[in-house]
Amino acid sequence: MKKSKENIKNMFDEIADSYDFLNHLFTLNIDMRWRKQIIKELKKDYYKKDIILDIASGTGDLTKELVNLKPEHLYSCDISEKMLEVQKKKIKYDKLKIVVADSSNLPYKEKSVDIVTIGFGIRNFENVEKSFAEIYRILKPGGHLIILEMFGGKGFKKSLFDIYFGKIIPKVGNKISKSKYAYNYLFKSVKNFYNTDEFINLAEYHNFRLEKKVNNFSNFIYTIYFAKN
Repeated sequence: MKKSKENIKNMFDEIADSYDFLNHLFTLNIDMRWRKQIIKELKKDYYKKDIILDIASGTGDLTKELVNLKPEHLYSCDISEKMLEVQKKKIKYDKLKIVVADSSNLPYKEKSVDIVTIGFGIRNFENVEKSFAEIYRILKPGGHLIILEMFGGKGFKKSLFDIYFGKIIPKVGNKISKSKYAYNYLFKSVKNFYNTDEFINLAEYHNFRLEKKVNNFSNFIYTIYFAKN
């Protein structure tokens, strides 16, 4: 599948109704713990968190956790309207504003956001570099970017990953979601994405300074904390 904005939107619209169930099934609900770890970190006084934006928020699992920080303004955006419809039913927070928006063209003012989060979304961006530039534009000086993402591994663990994500998940995921390709795409999107070192180098090229990298699971899933230079 060509990773265009339109194709990605259509794919997530197609699987929106089964997305949460399959995510939690395939991770045995461990993905919820990873998101809670982000909130635990962001509760530290070190982070200013009055205005938070969750990009590629999908059905809102991370957005829902961000509510616990009690920001003055919480924004959530995604290109999939169907995913956001699920999110609207899930989260009731009067300071949350949900909009359909693309990461490379964000409808927010320059230097207006304290924290940007992206949970399992950046590898789906059509243009990662343009998105980095756009995030940099809207972050306040000293603002933070937090990314939770899957990256390819090496050696024996990579072989296990290839079997689980390349064979088991596509077979089960496509059947339950009734998609012909969505969970094949999941595997390929990780295989064809940057490794962690390449990704950090790219972020630093776009003026984000690495502050912390947390290995959540077997060298495949990381939470990476950046600060705006």
